[in-house]
Amino acid sequence: MRATIAAFLPALSEPKTEPTPPMRRLLPTARSFLTHSGQAAVMAGVAVLAMAAAPLSVAGDIPPADGYAKPEAPPVAAVAEPAGPVTRLIAFAEPVRGYAINSAFGMRRLPGAAARHHDGVDIAAPTGTSVYVAAEGRVLRTGYDAGGYGRFIEVAHPNGMSTLYGHLSRVDVASGERLVEGERIGLVGNTGRSTGPHLHFEVRRGDRQVNPTKVLGRDFEVEVATA
Repeated sequence: MRATIAAFLPALSEPKTEPTPPMRRLLPTARSFLTHSGQAAVMAGVAVLAMAAAPLSVAGDIPPADGYAKPEAPPVAAVAEPAGPVTRLIAFAEPVRGYAINSAFGMRRLPGAAARHHDGVDIAAPTGTSVYVAAEGRVLRTGYDAGGYGRFIEVAHPNGMSTLYGHLSRVDVASGERLVEGERIGLVGNTGRSTGPHLHFEVRRGDRQVNPTKVLGRDFEVEVATA
């Protein structure tokens, strides 16, 4: 009986321990792994932020800009083009002011004569009416033509044209004289081959007469002479 009780008592005094399931023994390990993994993730994030905030390069890591070969720009050759001529305008105005043309340029027939070409225009005006140069220029010649122009003046202009003023009663300029725009050069008359007081006015380009009405009232560009 005592042996039976003695054998039974140790069994009662020692608590019965059941084996721990495998999952319960792994829980501390998994918890530790998750903890370390979270810490590692935080540290990795801090490292990324630190790299983003850090300068892109550290002195000495990248060679100075002078160390690189720079492309050379092609040489530029400046070519100076010759400047164009300096020009100005001259205007042609009516040689007799306040009187209209009464005989046009072109073919015409005078009383008792055959039809012939009229090389200029006629402007009827009283004898003694002022005659003005049509545009600035230089007097080429003055003279008297009894069978034609009577007393006349011929003026060369900077645009290459010339003008002629005929049947004058008086000439107020001399050959070679420089004339400014609007300067008076003589007086209307009835000299030479004329049927009454008037100014015969011609415009010439080279050796040909042109219609004065295509010139009067127009501006012409001329080149300015340089020293």
